Amino acid sequence: MTEGAAIPETIVFDAEPLIAYFCNEPGSDTVETYVEAIEGAADGYISATNLAEIHYIVRAIDGEERADAVVDVLEESGIRRVDSEQTWAPAADFKFRYSLALGDAFALGTAAHVDGMLLVGADDDYDDVTDVPIARFRTEPA
Repeated sequence: MTEGAAIPETIVFDAEPLIAYFCNEPGSDTVETYVEAIEGAADGYISATNLAEIHYIVRAIDGEERADAVVDVLEESGIRRVDSEQTWAPAADFKFRYSLALGDAFALGTAAHVDGMLLVGADDDYDDVTDVPIARFRTEPA
């Protein structure tokens, strides 16, 4: 996020920003700004698929108890889970058109479904996407 950039009203989180936030990786302070916006006036969403990614990655890093706690904190923060029943069709379309990872397709499908901006990291899967507004919290992988 650039200095002085406005936080959008509707934010969708890919897995990478929230993993960075909870694991104190580079850029976590920028992600914190978006999380705090959800605790304020902004609406926040995450695909159930991306939530699963967060859980298994945090579990691999810090264990199952920490992964469960992260999911609990996300639910308490007001970031709402969007189930695949609502997003599988646009996710399939994004997967077909952009040949990106399935989790990334669900993140895009969720952003399209809620008409929100998708917060991502350094993942180059999003480089050619123009259908959904995208913001990067970092440009280099952790």
